[in-house]
Amino acid sequence: MTLTSQAEWGARQPLREPEFDSIPAPPELAEAEALLLELAGVFSGGPTGSVTDPLHPGLGADADATNLEAKYRALLEQIPAVVFMAYVDRGVSEAYVSPEIEAALGYSREEWLEDPIRWYERIHPDDKQRWSVEAATMFVSGNPLRSAYRVMARDGRVVWFQCDARMVRRQNGQPWFIHGVAFDISDLKDTERALQQERNVVSAILETVGALVTVLDPEGRIVRFNRACELTTGYSLGEVCGKHIWDFFLQAEEVEQAKGIFGRLSADLLPKDFKSHWITRQGSQRVIAWSCSMLPGNDGTPNYIIATGIDIPNANSWREPC
Repeated sequence: MTLTSQAEWGARQPLREPEFDSIPAPPELAEAEALLLELAGVFSGGPTGSVTDPLHPGLGADADATNLEAKYRALLEQIPAVVFMAYVDRGVSEAYVSPEIEAALGYSREEWLEDPIRWYERIHPDDKQRWSVEAATMFVSGNPLRSAYRVMARDGRVVWFQCDARMVRRQNGQPWFIHGVAFDISDLKDTERALQQERNVVSAILETVGALVTVLDPEGRIVRFNRACELTTGYSLGEVCGKHIWDFFLQAEEVEQAKGIFGRLSADLLPKDFKSHWITRQGSQRVIAWSCSMLPGNDGTPNYIIATGIDIPNANSWREPC
């Protein structure tokens, strides 16, 4: 978060990673951001709308804003994130980091600021090169740095941060200071990792199980097609994904029946156990005994149809859907 002119604040739209769009900001953070915008307008003061020193507002702000530095710091220290500021042309004594640094990484503000390269040293080795490139790009281009990366805490924990940092320039274009905010997203990353592991397990089961497993959307299009299906039909998932199942595998007399089922699809009308013909790539017909279940969405409407089937060798007859 940078301190720019009041006009720029009004025009700027908030930037968020797509994967976080659905996560609401904590109420206290939303209030803090609103106050920061208001303070930024005061800091910008003057007819030119130029940026003034956020840690020393008295140097360019109106006389009635001489106490804004204390208010600004008090506000920053209530934000549930690590807020930081570092001048490009001043010593480390002029830098700022909010107290949240101690809760997140185990270092006091004094410890964190006494070493000007501590932040870089604590970045996870696997993220260091990427962070260096992104930071250098910010300095050269002036574009904000928006990135998620890992930092090693004092006790050895790996903490994921979503960082938004910006470089503010002086009126002559020279870099002035870096101002940013870093949110601890470790819990979110842990959840993502757990979900990915679960998806990997499910995928492994689908690919190794002997039964045919086909996942369809509510319109009857193929979403998932396991290895057993590929071996039985001669088609790969890439060939059939997104296509209607009746375009590949059903006899002509079964197509209209299948379309009718999906046209009025509901949990009550979905056939649970039935047999149908599958026509393979080579043109042969296989009789498959199916068992179907519906995966509903949040509103109760069908989300996916999961059909598991068993190939019945040498079957001479089959029954209509139940």
